[in-house]
Amino acid sequence: MTNWASLRSLAIVVLLVWGGSQALSWWQDRRFAEAVRLGSQQHELVVFSTDTCPYCARARTWLNAQDVRWRECHVEHDAACQEAYQAQGAPGVPLVRVGSAESGAGVLWNLGFSPAWVASAMAKLDAQQPATQGPAQRPAHRPSADTSPRP
Repeated sequence: MTNWASLRSLAIVVLLVWGGSQALSWWQDRRFAEAVRLGSQQHELVVFSTDTCPYCARARTWLNAQDVRWRECHVEHDAACQEAYQAQGAPGVPLVRVGSAESGAGVLWNLGFSPAWVASAMAKLDAQQPATQGPAQRPAHRPSADTSPRP
């Protein structure tokens, strides 16, 4: 009898932990979605992608589901997109750009799509915007496979 009671208790604890982690994940996703949706009204969001990239498809789906203002730049179909992509020296896609040189706040790049990174980048640009009056500067780093959030 005590074995069944212990197993039942263990199952309840496991379900509670799993449910809590799911709730936390849902809450974080909603929080990032709202930050990205609001930030996309002020900052340009561009995703450099290819047709065969599953990570690009996942980013596309997430951005569209959250009603985010964004632009997709197909590296395989658009010469200007391919040129901008190659200028960054990124080893893969999706390559995400937040901001524009014309905005005066700067441009941030990331290899891989992460809603948390996009929200953070938009917040950084918001913090820089009032202080930056001159031309935008490119970040010192370039996207690399080592810093990609993708598995």
